[in-house]
Amino acid sequence: PYAELEKVGVVQEQVGGQDIVVFWQAGVASALDAARIDEGRDVGATGVFDPTLDGRRLTFEQAPDGALVDRETGSTWAITGIATDGPLAGERLEPVGHGDHFWFAWAAFEPETRIWIAGD
Repeated sequence: PYAELEKVGVVQEQVGGQDIVVFWQAGVASALDAARIDEGRDVGATGVFDPTLDGRRLTFEQAPDGALVDRETGSTWAITGIATDGPLAGERLEPVGHGDHFWFAWAAFEPETRIWIAGD
């Protein structure tokens, strides 16, 4: 859930045997909370990537200022999976196909899906 991702900013997990990193960033308004989308609450957005770059598995965290950084080089990453600053500036993580679905729609077809909760 976005509310859980908002708490941590970055999640590294393994899904179906594949390592992934999920970035969350504020700045996207909900289309469901107000008559005008730009008046909706900020629910944020996600990007999902393979955390391996050139054969090296990177680990990510959210810095105190909210920036997404890798621990190995201290490079700063955008929600698009592109390093924007630091030694890896210009490098790009491989996107992982995913969907940001309403739970009720997903659960109708995949009711056994595990839900990630911060701290689990």
